[in-house]
Amino acid sequence: MPDIMERVITAATLRTAIRNKIRAGVSGRSISILINRHAPADAHSEREDASGVQRLAVEVIPHGQRAAFLEALDHLSDDAPAVKPAVARLAG
Repeated sequence: MPDIMERVITAATLRTAIRNKIRAGVSGRSISILINRHAPADAHSEREDASGVQRLAVEVIPHGQRAAFLEALDHLSDDAPAVKPAVARLAG
């Protein structure tokens, strides 16, 4: 059954999950690193983020790795600051 589920996880599904994590506060850098971990070793992109992390497209994640990628993505924590921003303190 897991094999069937991995075949139906589309790139659009991965992108939706990634967008939801970004909205929740996870950095694009953390997600790029996670994509790189689940991509084939020979995957390459000319795009890099500001810190030099290669930005691969989610399509390079093999179908057999997509369920594991989604599980790992689910466990990424928010990169929210430990201290509330000054604006929030002033407004509250």
